[in-house]
Amino acid sequence: MFAARSAVCKSLLSFLRPRPVCVGLIHSSSHCRGANVAVVLSGCGVYDGTEIHEASAILVHLSRGGADVQMYAPDVAQMHVIDHCKGEPAEETRNVLSESARIARGNVKDLAQLSVQHHDAVIFPGGFGAAKNLSTFAVDGTDCIVNKDVERVLKDFHKAGKPIGLCCISPVL
Repeated sequence: MFAARSAVCKSLLSFLRPRPVCVGLIHSSSHCRGANVAVVLSGCGVYDGTEIHEASAILVHLSRGGADVQMYAPDVAQMHVIDHCKGEPAEETRNVLSESARIARGNVKDLAQLSVQHHDAVIFPGGFGAAKNLSTFAVDGTDCIVNKDVERVLKDFHKAGKPIGLCCISPVL
C-alpha cells in the first residue's frame, strides 16, 4: 500500500507544485494550500462501499497539506448491503450518495456535478464499493461496465493532464 500511496501522491503533488512549497508525499508535512481536490466515494464500509480508513487517511493528509477538498459520490443504489459484523449480505437497500455522506459528514455532492475545470486532482479511495458501486468489476471482472459519471470524470481528468489518484482496488476503474 505504501508504494501505491507514494506513486499516487508523487503524481498528485508534482502537478500541484506550481503552488508554493508543494513537494514530497502527501503523508509528509508538505503544503498544498489552495489546491482543489475532488475525492470520489463509493458508499461507506469496506465490503460494500468506501474503505473508511483509506478515505480518512486521504482526507487527513489533504487537510494537513492545506488542500480544499470536495467529496462526490454517484446517486445510485448500492449493488448490495453487507452486514460488516457478520460479513454477510443484509436484506436492505442503500443509496451510495447517502452512505457516502457518513464519511463526508453530509458535505458530499452528486458525482454528476463534478467538473474537471473546478479541481486540480481527483482521488478514488479503495473499498469494494469501487468494484461494486462505481463499476461492475466485482461481478464481471475485466468485462465490467464503469459508472458513466466515473468514466466521464476519469476521461476528463486524463485529457486535462490532471492527477488521478486510485487507491487499493480503485485502479480497476
